[in-house]
Amino acid sequence: MLAQLKRTGMTLFEGRKSKVRRKALQARKTAFADDPRAGEALISHFPDEIWPPLNSSVAGYWPLRDEMDPRPLMEVFYCEQVRMALPCVEARDHPLVFRAWQPGAELNAARFGVQEPDPSLPEVRPSLVLVPLVAFDDKGGRLGYGGGYYDRTLAALSALGPVTTVGLAYEAQRVKAVPKARFDVALDWIVTEKRAYQGAPRA
Repeated sequence: MLAQLKRTGMTLFEGRKSKVRRKALQARKTAFADDPRAGEALISHFPDEIWPPLNSSVAGYWPLRDEMDPRPLMEVFYCEQVRMALPCVEARDHPLVFRAWQPGAELNAARFGVQEPDPSLPEVRPSLVLVPLVAFDDKGGRLGYGGGYYDRTLAALSALGPVTTVGLAYEAQRVKAVPKARFDVALDWIVTEKRAYQGAPRA
């Protein structure tokens, strides 16, 4: 009986997640169509207190479809002598690996249509991670695609030392509350084309 109740609870929870995900993806698609260059506005809204210092390491991402475009922000960081990296999927159900990247570098097509640096490039351990997302709330809650790659990655990085996590999104992707499971990792900040939100303090 208890096992059945747990399965029912999980089914309802996943159903709620799927509903929020569908609505947020549609909102993101519309926002992108209205303003595909919204990523340029991230620069002016990125919080000064977490702006990466000289010679620090930052992990960005290459935008997929209508994700918020972090490339204008990444190029500014690179011009200010910040070491940049992009994520690579090494294996299913494993944390992402970040490899060195610079503007203009060639990328390889990988799983899910993601563009990745060549495997021969050095790994980078970032102190700041720019994170794509499907939906967010103003407490730092993040909803992704459901694969758990970033949750595993951020947990692994945090175990090694301090790391600041920043979700990038359209304001239209904001929801009242993201359905949160035990292993979901909250973000420190979310930056949109309109403003920045600071997540809840870590325990």
